[in-house]
Amino acid sequence: MQASGRYTAAVPEHDEARRWASTEEVMAACGVSKPTVFRWAKMGLLPTPEVVYARGRYARWQLHAPAQATWVDGRLKAGWTTDEIRAALERGEFSPPAS
Repeated sequence: MQASGRYTAAVPEHDEARRWASTEEVMAACGVSKPTVFRWAKMGLLPTPEVVYARGRYARWQLHAPAQATWVDGRLKAGWTTDEIRAALERGEFSPPAS
């Protein structure tokens, strides 16, 4: 585990299952590929996923990540630049859905 908390040991699924979204859920929310989802995260358009090691390596995302991916995709399709989207996120124009 890194001190930043980005990498963590596995936790039992029954404890954490619905506190996180899968990469597949983020991809399906807006119909983009896995590389696109990770590129958006690297660019600051999506939250950084937590990398978990359990039977291999996988990423888990904050529950609002699929909704944010849909929001980002909509802005890109409307012609926004990634800089404009990042600025809008910083201004709080995307609000995670209430859980």
